[in-house]
Amino acid sequence: MGSAQGRAGSILARLKGGIDLSFVLGRSYVGLSIGASSVKLVELRKKSNSWMMTAYANIPVEEILSDQREVVNAANVVFAIQEALSASKVRAKEVCSSLVGSGVIIKNITISVNNKKELEDQVYWEAEQYIPFDINDVAIDYQTIRETKKNEFEVVVVAVKNDYIDQYLGVIEDAGLQTRVMDVEVFALQNCFESNYTVPPNEAVLIADIGAMSTKVTICADGAPLFTKDAPYGGINVTNEIQRELKLPTFVDAETLKISETLPQEVAEIVSRMCHVLGTELKRSIDFYNASNLGPPVSAVYLSGGGSRAQGMIPIVQEYVGVPVQIVNPFERIQGDPKKMSQEYLDSIAPEAVIPIGLAIRARDKT
Repeated sequence: MGSAQGRAGSILARLKGGIDLSFVLGRSYVGLSIGASSVKLVELRKKSNSWMMTAYANIPVEEILSDQREVVNAANVVFAIQEALSASKVRAKEVCSSLVGSGVIIKNITISVNNKKELEDQVYWEAEQYIPFDINDVAIDYQTIRETKKNEFEVVVVAVKNDYIDQYLGVIEDAGLQTRVMDVEVFALQNCFESNYTVPPNEAVLIADIGAMSTKVTICADGAPLFTKDAPYGGINVTNEIQRELKLPTFVDAETLKISETLPQEVAEIVSRMCHVLGTELKRSIDFYNASNLGPPVSAVYLSGGGSRAQGMIPIVQEYVGVPVQIVNPFERIQGDPKKMSQEYLDSIAPEAVIPIGLAIRARDKT
């Protein structure tokens, strides 16, 4: 099985016509991630048989998305995208971006058909049973993961509300860009991981990106996403708790304390509680995966995102999950342009760069 790049990434059928993103040496591929606390942009170029990151920008922005990750301040999003383009000096106008939140439904289902020609019709019929929206209000795409036995297929189905799609396409277009591929964040997470690590056969890994507003989780094996989850808990919850318990005047004061190199005891205790919450959440995911017999056992856990920087995170999570835990390094195999980026700089941006790098890798594929 290949990587996640070929599966469920092209969820927007209306974007498929007339697109040619052929893999050409020297061409740039741009990933754009619109997050709850920042807009990130990555440019990759193909160098021989490896990738090189030639540009990166991370523009902090507040109050642009709702708790459900809907765009609530379009003007600020557009401004942040334009700032990212200016800061990175990226000139390409075609990007791969992504969706996440309550408007996105991802479901792995098993379908029995008389022959493979019937699969598509059956997928759409089955998908209606799992989608909590009017079927006329969503865009649906799917990809076969594997044939479990004769004429029985496991597929991953992605459904996204049309108005949700339009919000993201709208701000990207207003910023002067064209969305050539619209992916899902959890698949971008897997793309970046698989471009940097090799998982032995008959083993699975859990990858979790701890963002500002949510934690994206995927368990994958042999290139296939066997379990996905978007848990509504992230760094903002910790910052809010610090502000509340310490009675700080502003959110910014709490955020400054949270990321300081030396944490006051009260803050360290709050951050530790967050690590325990995450450990519990990841253990539940693994327990469900194991109980459902979805695939081979999880042999390791990899963390990314700004929240993975929390002090004490790794030993606490490892205690819960019972397997080795480490931070994803998106530059394990991907290089940074040595003329522009020092190793110290790459180390400093690594946790937050995982998803936009995964999107830039996805941009190279034909949709």
